[in-house]
Amino acid sequence: MKVYPLCLPCFLNQVRKAAEVAGLSREKTIEIEREAAKFLYKDLQPEKSPGHNATFIHRIFKKMSGVEDPYKTLKDKYNSIALRLEPHLRKEFYEKAEDRLAAAIKLAALGNVIDFAVPNAFDLEEEIRNFFKTPFAYFDEAILERFLVPGKTVLYVADNAGEIVFDKFLMEELKERGLKVVLAVRGGPILNDATVEDAVKTGANEIADELITTGKDYIGVDFEFASEEFKEAWEKAFFVISKGQANFETLDGVDRKDIFFILKAKCKPVAEELRCNVGDLIFLYNKHLLEMKEENGEG
Repeated sequence: MKVYPLCLPCFLNQVRKAAEVAGLSREKTIEIEREAAKFLYKDLQPEKSPGHNATFIHRIFKKMSGVEDPYKTLKDKYNSIALRLEPHLRKEFYEKAEDRLAAAIKLAALGNVIDFAVPNAFDLEEEIRNFFKTPFAYFDEAILERFLVPGKTVLYVADNAGEIVFDKFLMEELKERGLKVVLAVRGGPILNDATVEDAVKTGANEIADELITTGKDYIGVDFEFASEEFKEAWEKAFFVISKGQANFETLDGVDRKDIFFILKAKCKPVAEELRCNVGDLIFLYNKHLLEMKEENGEG
């Protein structure tokens, strides 16, 4: 996926939000935003993904603010809320499901949807019940079934802290089907993305057969910047599960691997790439998407 015009104000908005979370002054925030704007004017690479360009925007923020992990407190909070919800989700939505694979996929998607800022547990439970009634724009479970070959390896590329708790159900289900699960998280703090620390705090590392990182503080996946262990895991994997928008943005168009995207389309550029509406829920096989693009003369 390439940069859309709408991505540029979003980049600057990300800087403002990070500054707000970090408690920076108005003057310092403007100073950093001006430097980010210079990057957009001089160094933006529109042929690269939004995640690629946003990575450098956030590195500017970290360097100028001196705050390496502005979302640390929020990530810890999200992990705690998700862990409190986990037993309820397991009992009510996973163990009681007639189709546990479908339930596990939906729970993984739920993590990309839920508003962890909602303080009331009752509101969260209502939000979850409503979620399970919401249809997906794409739900390629039948295609995934073909890849569930015992003994094969799946590379599971995680997204955010908090959300990683909801990934545990799908990782468990994959292991129940006899697959080996390699869990990949970010190699350094960036936005509210899950890191090794988050995987350990939530117990996600205990379910995975192996825990690796995608590289440094990179938003999404770019093989130019990926760690050697990630590139090796990528090559060995039978297929990949990609969580969230940033991973989709950077892996969209990759056709040399079988990838299943799980996310909510949260903005117009991503919705346009996915041929769906903003707010739609997605469980989509990458070659299904490529076929749709080819049918429209874009392949």
